[in-house]
Amino acid sequence: MNLKNLLTRAGTGVIYILVILLGVLGGRFSFLAVFGIILALGLFEFYRMVEKDTSHAISKIFNIIHGLLLFLSVFLFLERLSYLALPIFVLVYLLILFASAILIRRQDVLHGIIYSVFGQMYITMPLSLLMVLSYSYQDRITAGGYDWTPLLALFVFIWINDTAAYFIGTLTGKHKLISHISPKKSVEGFIAGILFTMLSSLLFAHFFPEFSSLHWMGFAMVVALFGTVGDLFESLIKRTYSVKDAGTLIPGHGGILDRIDSLLVAIPAAYLYLILFLI
Repeated sequence: MNLKNLLTRAGTGVIYILVILLGVLGGRFSFLAVFGIILALGLFEFYRMVEKDTSHAISKIFNIIHGLLLFLSVFLFLERLSYLALPIFVLVYLLILFASAILIRRQDVLHGIIYSVFGQMYITMPLSLLMVLSYSYQDRITAGGYDWTPLLALFVFIWINDTAAYFIGTLTGKHKLISHISPKKSVEGFIAGILFTMLSSLLFAHFFPEFSSLHWMGFAMVVALFGTVGDLFESLIKRTYSVKDAGTLIPGHGGILDRIDSLLVAIPAAYLYLILFLI
């Protein structure tokens, strides 16, 4: 990578980080706005990618709108403003998909429904869980409501894992991790990412002593491991559809889906870790 591309990647990376920090640290409404936009963009890129060769029977605009409605309904549930919105939107979404399978006269209609549901599971569900995580975690830290501590830790661990794996892998990587999916990833980078992420967890243990160093190290390891799985999984999707990047929104990085791929698998794993060992 030449210096110009490296500077472009660094500059857009800083802007992305600032946007994420705004969403995380700005409070629950800032979270809702920032990650709602990220959700919409991620769904758009995903459905556009799977429609690369032909338009599917189920409109991507329909899926994006319902993804946003599901995301909003989770917020309403957590804020105790509506306990009915989430089950209603889920049921309406499923009923429309079932009706589409019957009414749309296309042989690939079932494929469209499968892609529709998978997109919601792959993107909408993890980002909704990210919101749930901030509300579930707070019982041990605050009196109630939104708390950004686990979200900040999650993003910092992912960023450190990705950065360490990229640079150490580029400089010293000789052994391919899973070459048929991502030829550039190395075993050396993978190990370095985990080690640096676990070291960074000690900073959280220092600044947030409500939880032990062992807790933070376990959390960091889970995020690093499953963040790598998320990165590899998105690489598999792109390889399947023969695309280099999911989009072009972030110069030097690709699309928004290329930036949150690690996050999408790390979130469910992190949440499971916390409900098993903490909450």
